[in-house]
Amino acid sequence: MSVRQRVPEQLVGPLGFISLAIGVVGLVVGYIITIVGITTYWNLNGLELANSEALIIVAVGVACLAVAYVGYRGFMTFAT
Repeated sequence: MSVRQRVPEQLVGPLGFISLAIGVVGLVVGYIITIVGITTYWNLNGLELANSEALIIVAVGVACLAVAYVGYRGFMTFAT
């Protein structure tokens, strides 16, 4: 039995919307954090951080992008 079949019918719409919102927020936040991490690594902004700290920022940004993908997949599960 799939996840969509286990969820009550009146919750399918709101879950799809919440999944889409998680995907969009994760994409925006992940993009911003990743770009800040990359520019910090290459010393293109005024932040004084070590390269290892910049790579941690990039990893957090990539994790946010992964959450965005999961939100997108959840939306596609409940939207169809």
